[in-house]
Amino acid sequence: MIYYLADTHFGDGRVMMLAKRPFSEVEEMNRALIERWNRRVSSADDVYILGDFAVSDAVACEILPLLNGRKHLIVGNHDSALTTSLTAFESVSQLQRIDDNGRCVVLCHYPLLSYENSIYGGYQVFGHIHNNPDDIATRFVRQLSRSLHAGADMTGFAPKTLDELIAMKEDESN
Repeated sequence: MIYYLADTHFGDGRVMMLAKRPFSEVEEMNRALIERWNRRVSSADDVYILGDFAVSDAVACEILPLLNGRKHLIVGNHDSALTTSLTAFESVSQLQRIDDNGRCVVLCHYPLLSYENSIYGGYQVFGHIHNNPDDIATRFVRQLSRSLHAGADMTGFAPKTLDELIAMKEDESN
């Protein structure tokens, strides 16, 4: 199974305030993210992390072994602190194209207006904008039917499959 999740921000107290996360402390947020991840993901699954994984390399090195699955990092703007932990990921890239059950999926931390196969039924999965209604990208991606937001703040802090992200997008449109 393939899962997607962005903007976990493990160990980052600042994001709890900015995104109005429903946790009273960083440790509670970390525990909830780990629990929700491991409830869904088995050791045989692939998880594409669409950036902003952890606040520091030390936190990433502490958290990564606790998470099930093969982890692939699509680098986000807050991942520059990650150096030592990068070897724990199956792959690390800025932009990646994968096949998910015969569907072309382009992965990037940032929402894109155009991407490979965007006019031929392809999908783009992204993060970065959290649940911020003031971000201009929030308004644009609503109009792009195959641009799927996998941010933790939007997915109930759990990895989602492509089909689940598609269903979330359809629910948002109704």
